[in-house]
Amino acid sequence: MKLFAVVSVALSLLSIINAAPVNLTKRRFGQEHTPLADKTYQDMKDAVAGTTFEQVTGDLSGEAVRALLARAPKCQQQDVADKCIDIAHQIGEEVSKDREATLIPVCQTYRKLERNTPNEGQPSELCDRPPRNKELEDDAVPNDNEAFNNPVGGVQMPLITKLSPGGPEGNFQVKDSKFQQEGAAHNRQCDVQHNACFDKFNAGDRSFQGSDCDEQNNVCKAGPPVFAA
Repeated sequence: MKLFAVVSVALSLLSIINAAPVNLTKRRFGQEHTPLADKTYQDMKDAVAGTTFEQVTGDLSGEAVRALLARAPKCQQQDVADKCIDIAHQIGEEVSKDREATLIPVCQTYRKLERNTPNEGQPSELCDRPPRNKELEDDAVPNDNEAFNNPVGGVQMPLITKLSPGGPEGNFQVKDSKFQQEGAAHNRQCDVQHNACFDKFNAGDRSFQGSDCDEQNNVCKAGPPVFAA
């Protein structure tokens, strides 16, 4: 009788497992609070600090977080970036052009952030309509370089600036250095980030390991170059 009861329980458990299989698919979460994402939200608020735009921008920064969640509509991130640009234009008209110039790059950076996705390794789904503001037109594709999206220790890489084609000193610039070839500029932006990462580690930051800086440098160079908007 006891044996029958044990077998019965085992069969019941087996039927439950077969009826409701466990989903072991890894999901990519946490993109809404990477070091770069959190810095971007704060930069939004800092750009309007002391103005009448503090409340609306604070509300927008909250919306910006939600737009990076996996279930957010695919165009919500772009819509938030457009609203950010709208605020930048308004603050330029009512407060100062310097404030506008400070906020616009923040809006562009936000537009490039990766979103959460249902599956690990799945890229963010692109919005299928153009942005309202021209400042976002060249930012329609999220950046795919993980070293830019999730920098070790929050140490961001310098962006590559495209110069006038055929210039005597080079076609691309990274900080104060100019290069003829895009690949050389990309290597430099990765190396600058690598050195800055080690500088932070050597200064006493133990939230990461020195080997993380080396690994990130390899990831950076294997990924695409990152350009200034």
